[in-house]
Amino acid sequence: MYFSIKFVLLLSWFVAIFLPCRLEALDDIEIYLAGYGMGSQPLNKGVSFKSRELSGEKVNGDPGLGFKVGFFPHFASGFLGLELESFGNNNSIRFPIGSSLGPTKGNSSLITYQSMVNFIVRYPGTMFRPYAGIGGGLSNGILRNADIPGRKDKTFETGTAPGYQFLGGMQLVITERWFVFGEYKYFSANYHWKELSLNFRSEYFLGGIGFLF
Repeated sequence: MYFSIKFVLLLSWFVAIFLPCRLEALDDIEIYLAGYGMGSQPLNKGVSFKSRELSGEKVNGDPGLGFKVGFFPHFASGFLGLELESFGNNNSIRFPIGSSLGPTKGNSSLITYQSMVNFIVRYPGTMFRPYAGIGGGLSNGILRNADIPGRKDKTFETGTAPGYQFLGGMQLVITERWFVFGEYKYFSANYHWKELSLNFRSEYFLGGIGFLF
C-alpha cells in the first residue's frame, strides 16, 4: 500500500499545532484521530487509449486502508467540522483494444491514493452521531506492471488529478474517548497517463475506530 508521505507529515503538523496542551483548550475544539479499513467497488466510466474512447473496460478494487483527523469547533455547537483524510487501495484495470492483428486486451495494476479535505455536517449526540459531508483534494493513480499492446509501457507511472467525494456515516461513541464508525463514500477522479486516460469512479464501504482528544 502506498500513501502520501507529504500528507502524513501535514497531518502530523496539524495535530502538533492544534492538539490542545492544556485542559482549558479542550473547551474550544473537539479533535479526533481515526483509522479504518475499507472495501471498494469501482464503477466503469470510460477509458481512452491514444485519444480513442474504448468500451468494455473492467476495473476491480481490492480492500484498502485510511486514516483521518477531525476538527469540530465548539462555536459551531459541534454540528460543523473539518476532516483531513488520506486513503488508498490496489485496483486492476482491463480493456479491449482493436488492432490490425485483431482484438487484444490491455491490463495493468492500478494503485490509487487520495489526500482530501472534508467539510462535515453532523448531529453531535452523546452516543449516536450521524454525519454527511463533501470533500476535495488530490488523487494519485499509479500504473504498475502495465501490459498494453501498442504503448511504450513503463513499469511505474503516476497520474495526479483533482478528486472529489461525497460521504455519509455514523459514529457510535462507546466510551468517553473511543468511538467506532461506519461510512459510505463515492469518489471521482480523472487520471491521465501517456496515451491512456481513465475516468475513475468508485464506491467505498468503511469501518473503523477513532480516539477523541
